[in-house]
Amino acid sequence: MTPVSVCIIAKNEEKRIERLLSSLKPYDFELVVVDTGSTDATKTLAAKYTSCIYDFTWCDDFSAARNFSLSKASHDWILMLDCDEWVEHLDLEELDYFRKHLSHAAGSVTRRNLTGTPDAPAAIVTDQTERFFSRKLFTYTGTIHEQLTPKFEKTFETYLLNTVIGHDGYLMTEDERAAKSRRNITLLEKQLLQKPGDTYTLYQLGKGYEMIQDAENACLCFEKALRPDLDFSLAYTQELLLSYGETLLDRGEFAKALKLEAFQKYCTDTADFTYLMGLIYLKNERYEQALDAFEKALTFERANREGANSFLAYYEIGKILSMISEWEMAANYFRRCGSYPPAQRALQILREETGTNQD
Repeated sequence: MTPVSVCIIAKNEEKRIERLLSSLKPYDFELVVVDTGSTDATKTLAAKYTSCIYDFTWCDDFSAARNFSLSKASHDWILMLDCDEWVEHLDLEELDYFRKHLSHAAGSVTRRNLTGTPDAPAAIVTDQTERFFSRKLFTYTGTIHEQLTPKFEKTFETYLLNTVIGHDGYLMTEDERAAKSRRNITLLEKQLLQKPGDTYTLYQLGKGYEMIQDAENACLCFEKALRPDLDFSLAYTQELLLSYGETLLDRGEFAKALKLEAFQKYCTDTADFTYLMGLIYLKNERYEQALDAFEKALTFERANREGANSFLAYYEIGKILSMISEWEMAANYFRRCGSYPPAQRALQILREETGTNQD
């Protein structure tokens, strides 16, 4: 057996837990499932894959449940996964190398998040999250949106693994999204009382309000989180900037969004922030800067938001070129968007109104 324990917490996950466990079957890991009060067939289905199933009385504290799962593992090296995730790619040799040569650090995995609703899936948004670590050195803190925390140091090194996992926890109906967001907001507000001004909690609270389309409260949380001493090397801080900028645009606060220019020096290596600045310049009618930003976004090999370094940027460039009557050039950019529906509609409009060849 590979000396790695996969730890999973679950509650009423009969529709998804087998997808996760079956995706782990080829790797010969120990599978530890901690059930927090299921009333469906979750434990029965899990028993088809592992005998390591434990009960934990839910206490509104995700870290407590995760740390309990760590205590039940037979191995010190842990891969933490959730029932709404599944393994798409995993390199066992890389994990073995990490255990032997980078034991002080944590390994991040790439997570491909499906968004939208079950009837209308939207974009795939990619993020990186720390999931592979030694329980001797790390624990979980925070009642919700819990963070991996070093036991003995203030900071820790993180390395990105080749492991890729899928995640459909954001693929929900509007009612499901509202219920989950309100639960999260309640827990986060309690957590904020215990840690006033904590930037990560404020960020997650803003995301909770964002999910229920309460842009006003989302903006307030994001603004409070953007403290002068914020560490912009952390992954969530760049996500904070993106969320804040997108919320300001949704609220029509275009001039205020321009203040994000001050943070560009922290985000020079990300297509997502570059694309966002393009949208901000565009809304403020600063077209040359918008074009420069979208063209720069196209130079990045990777983007967390699907299309920020490809079809979305091409589409915005095409829109600007259409505005200045550069119809042939605009059509060329729209064609580069492939099957992106707004670009297809834009091509149709160009053909009908200007006679531009869209083939």
